[in-house]
Amino acid sequence: MGEPMTPEDVQKLKEEMHRLIEKDLPIEQQTVDEETGIKIFSSMERREDAVRLFKYMPEHQRIYLYKIGNFMDYSYLPLAYRTGMLSRFDLLHYPPGLVLILPDRLNPARVLPLKKQPKLFATFEESKRWAAILGVMDAGALNRVIASGDVSDFVKIAEALHEKRIAQIADEITRDYDRIKIVLIAGPSSSGKTTFSKRLAIHLRVNGRNPVALSLDNYFLDRDKTPRDEKGELDFDTIEALDLPLLNDHLYKLLRGEEVQIPRFNFKTGKRAETTTPLKLEPDQILIVEGIHALNPRISELIPPEKKFRIYVSALTQVNIDSHNRISTSDTRLIRRIVRDKLFRNHSAKDNLKMWPKVRRAEEVHIFPYQENADTMFNSALIYELAVLKLYAEPLLEEIGPESPEYAAAVRLIGLLSHFLGMLPDEVPPTSILREFIGGSSFRY
Repeated sequence: MGEPMTPEDVQKLKEEMHRLIEKDLPIEQQTVDEETGIKIFSSMERREDAVRLFKYMPEHQRIYLYKIGNFMDYSYLPLAYRTGMLSRFDLLHYPPGLVLILPDRLNPARVLPLKKQPKLFATFEESKRWAAILGVMDAGALNRVIASGDVSDFVKIAEALHEKRIAQIADEITRDYDRIKIVLIAGPSSSGKTTFSKRLAIHLRVNGRNPVALSLDNYFLDRDKTPRDEKGELDFDTIEALDLPLLNDHLYKLLRGEEVQIPRFNFKTGKRAETTTPLKLEPDQILIVEGIHALNPRISELIPPEKKFRIYVSALTQVNIDSHNRISTSDTRLIRRIVRDKLFRNHSAKDNLKMWPKVRRAEEVHIFPYQENADTMFNSALIYELAVLKLYAEPLLEEIGPESPEYAAAVRLIGLLSHFLGMLPDEVPPTSILREFIGGSSFRY
């Protein structure tokens, strides 16, 4: 891993980056075959990761290399063609390393200040430890395991790490069971929070506790009362789409031991059903509330903070393409969503790619600002999942033709998945979070 970076190290790097930008050097692209790529990177120090990667790439696939002066590297995405185009960035010391801050996606002319997120950072560090335990830090190393055919134990260890972490969270809740009366579970789209909440409930039962689940989906307003976005379209992602007064009233009464009538929302009619379900918490029961807005304080503003335990769930990618090419956590969730929605909702990949920018904007506003409110975080990503999802997602993405506005996004995701060997789902257990997206789960959703 090397020595931790100092502020002086980061400052020197930043000065060198500015020097290269001021020189406005050309960034030259070179296309080579697999054999040439392996030869080039075998001659470099500490680039065994790239050699592994190229070894398992599809036959006849071209490898795109980029060169500045005497430095050469691989990127599966197009790069800028001159260094002078890269002037907007910041580089900050963040022990034990650094943080590179890129321009704001919505306003590329500005670089936002760093918002420290210690809990999220700790979760990333935990994921690195998990990857080290499995001995897989990049796509090439994962492909080596798959090519060997010895995936059974590998999958079991990856799933056991999830199981152990969920058990730890259940133990943490159980230790404070007299104080904690409600568990709030939130996370962005396709983070696996539904399966997580079901597995957490099982571990609470193992600890002798009795959890009761409550879904925020039942508190949607009728369609005619749903807010609209700036384009005049119904906005189901805003917290204002929920009946907050009714929800807060029910949570308050439930924790006081009173019975309430839980509504049931009919997604086909877009209205609340006439029938309701009575619910009353017994003294030994704990309420589990799951939904994208569960960490927003407005959801449970009548409940004293000491009675809450808040969990944030997301899929923070554990494996990179190589040491210089990361995989976006949002790409992992998007691929999960494409596979799940085709299987269970008959939504095409094209429809999902079209909707995704709107989903991402809503997450930036309604979900991510509250993630550090969590008492703990859970990383639902599985180190082997892209190899399994590849078999489902690639055919769906390949249906999108060049005439479609979503074609470029589809090609980008196909390019990402091309770095992984496909892996059959036979070894994926029925309780796995991945089963929420590929089917075959033993849980009912």
